[in-house]
Amino acid sequence: MNSAAAVNRMSFERFGKMETRTTDTSFDPADERTLLQVEPGTYIIKRIDTEDEDMNAFLFRLGCYSGEPITVISKKKKACIVVIKDGRYSLDALLASAIVV
Repeated sequence: MNSAAAVNRMSFERFGKMETRTTDTSFDPADERTLLQVEPGTYIIKRIDTEDEDMNAFLFRLGCYSGEPITVISKKKKACIVVIKDGRYSLDALLASAIVV
């Protein structure tokens, strides 16, 4: 563990033994997944990964931008249904794969 990583330590008693758990909050690229890779639930958008300005503008008009919560309601192979700012949308695979949570 490097010294620059923020580390939280928590000690607690369990079954008469003292245990210490360490949580490393440093950046891990494996934590980033697209909407097609996650299970239904609520997530925070980390970034929009596209170089197409029209797609980026379209997603921004829907309210889909970094830091905004997004809820995946259901998911199929080539589409997913999401809720963004009280609006329900069906996103195809191209749009869903551009949203990184």
